[in-house]
Amino acid sequence: MDTSERTLTEVLDSIAASIGRGIELPREAHSSWREEVIIVYCVGKGKFSDDLKYINLQMDMFDLNGKWVGYQLGVHLSYSTPQDLLSTPPPPQGPSDQPDSPVPHRPPKEWTKGLWTFADGSAVYAVGPVQSHLVPFNDGSFLFMVTTGQIITSGTGRYQGCAGSKQATGTAFVPAGLIQQRRFPAPGMEFEAKTIETFRIVKAQDIGSPPGGPPPSP
Repeated sequence: MDTSERTLTEVLDSIAASIGRGIELPREAHSSWREEVIIVYCVGKGKFSDDLKYINLQMDMFDLNGKWVGYQLGVHLSYSTPQDLLSTPPPPQGPSDQPDSPVPHRPPKEWTKGLWTFADGSAVYAVGPVQSHLVPFNDGSFLFMVTTGQIITSGTGRYQGCAGSKQATGTAFVPAGLIQQRRFPAPGMEFEAKTIETFRIVKAQDIGSPPGGPPPSP
């Protein structure tokens, strides 16, 4: 069913739902009109735990025009070493236009959970693996880079019972000398973080039963 077949009620619901959320992309970016695709950016602070295994994120969320549309709360768990953060996977080998071409992969050492609450009070929960990377600048400073791949587990408000996926890429600037002097990371340290978040959401009213019935509860 394309957008021309949607009822007036569905169109009005879509307009109402757009209030207080990030800008939704053109329909060409959607595989189905029932898929909601949203991109926002977040600006806020990260804080290291005393044992340095965790980072707590508290960030404001904005649409691509700079309008405030909500906030993000999250926790990042990492067992990566400094050597892990400075290393890169091996370059891909072989063809990239064949389905059975080998793909480099490393076991995940980082995971995250998060809550994204939009201005109308609706929220999305998601969890998933993380990869972090440190890129040195030529003046001795660094860019701390993080990428996530999350599955949406649940939601509230207009996203009650939703499903989908969520990806993010974030960075934090680390001034020269901090890493060399082992002052980043530091217990209880706060730093400014900036992320770009992409949501692909299917709402509860459009979700059917999986083949063979629902999967067993974990």
